[in-house]
Amino acid sequence: MTLDIPNAQIATFIPDWNKVNQALISGKMDKEEYDMWLEDTLKLFNVPIDLTKTQQYLEWFKNKLYLNAIATSAKNRIVYRGQVYRCNLGVGIGSEECKERPCVVLQYNSANRTSPNTLVAPITHTTSTLPIVVPIAEKKDSSGKLILDGNVLLGNITCVSKARLSDYITDLSADEMKAVDKAISLSLGINHHYQTLQNMYDDKLQYIEKLKSNRTLLQTDLDSKQRQLDKFQELLDTYQFSDIQNLADFLEKSQKEM
Repeated sequence: MTLDIPNAQIATFIPDWNKVNQALISGKMDKEEYDMWLEDTLKLFNVPIDLTKTQQYLEWFKNKLYLNAIATSAKNRIVYRGQVYRCNLGVGIGSEECKERPCVVLQYNSANRTSPNTLVAPITHTTSTLPIVVPIAEKKDSSGKLILDGNVLLGNITCVSKARLSDYITDLSADEMKAVDKAISLSLGINHHYQTLQNMYDDKLQYIEKLKSNRTLLQTDLDSKQRQLDKFQELLDTYQFSDIQNLADFLEKSQKEM
């Protein structure tokens, strides 16, 4: 929807809106008063408003101010790939992931040490069976209490400030992260590159196995011929022939005499 609002009205609305927001943040105005002001103001513009959604945005606006205030100190926080933290994703647009959710860190560790941001994927209870959704085993604390379950949703990878991360929850296992990596390649459309490399690798393995099989056959044939030579050598030593040719002549002569 495109709003046809005259520029003069916008010029009046923006400074008023800033003042009212500051009043709300400072406590000089409560939510009910803010909602009434916003509803009355938007009626002048013929804009429909969902007050419930507005309150969510207001809460998120205040949280953003706080998170922005701690962002400088949070940038030095060390997080590691595969760790799961509670992450404040805030209020999203449309079907974006929102609110506080457990998220797994995807960014590689050297970047996690130097960057104020990191890459994460949310863990949800989606029932989707798409290959970009990775189920994880239930995680429990030392007392047996369930602390994490669900699915890693690799279709919603996002970059966040470390200020959004709160409590550490647990680590995903190596096998789970391997499945996550595969789902990432599918989600980002780069799996075909890895599949091509995998096919080349598989072809090499098959060729190596074929070479091993041929080597085994050749070794078997060589051993058989070596045993024959050993028998000939035994005959040479027994009958004191100087070489194989003398032995062959002797055997041929013996057959004729028979």
